[in-house]
Amino acid sequence: MSFLLTLHRDAELALSTTEPVVSAEQLTALQDALELAARLSELLASQQQRLAKAESQARERGEQQGHAAGAAAAREESAAALAGALADLTQTQLAQRDELRQALVTLAAAMVRSITAELAPAAVLAALASRAFEHVIPPQAVRLRLPLDMVEPVRAQLAGRDGIAMPVQCIADPDLHGLQCVVESAAGVLLAGLDDVLARTTQSLETHRRASLDEYAQESPP
Repeated sequence: MSFLLTLHRDAELALSTTEPVVSAEQLTALQDALELAARLSELLASQQQRLAKAESQARERGEQQGHAAGAAAAREESAAALAGALADLTQTQLAQRDELRQALVTLAAAMVRSITAELAPAAVLAALASRAFEHVIPPQAVRLRLPLDMVEPVRAQLAGRDGIAMPVQCIADPDLHGLQCVVESAAGVLLAGLDDVLARTTQSLETHRRASLDEYAQESPP
């Protein structure tokens, strides 16, 4: 009949013998073996704990890093979407501002025409001519071509104005009507009628608007 005597057992290590009695010579070696087995079991348990802890920490770090990476990606996507929305809004505002500017220019021109219609045409033409004279450089004799019925009234208006430091000759032009007038000098010809002045003002505003848009486009990031 055989025996199997277990001297040490745990989850990872077991020591057994088939001898029912241990001799005195083997007792010291047996005790050393049992102590070694216990020590090995402790070391193994400690190592398993460290491994489990390291695995848990690694998993936790991985989750944190994954969360951080996901949050960073979400922030980048949100920032890109916000930048795109702001760019679209800016373009919309620029377009709306341009439409408003055009509407204001049209309204202003209509108001000027409406106001001048209630004033004396000769006073309006005299004022337009006086402003046109400021563009004749250097100051020199000029001819002011006017509609037939406006020659004498405008001549009288100019005679009563101060600040005109040049000889002005008013002559009739059958091709001109209403609030049209033309300033001629050695420097050239200047259309000085109401519609001409309004057209130049509108063109100046349009040029300024385009320059502002170009400046904005250069300052905006690509």
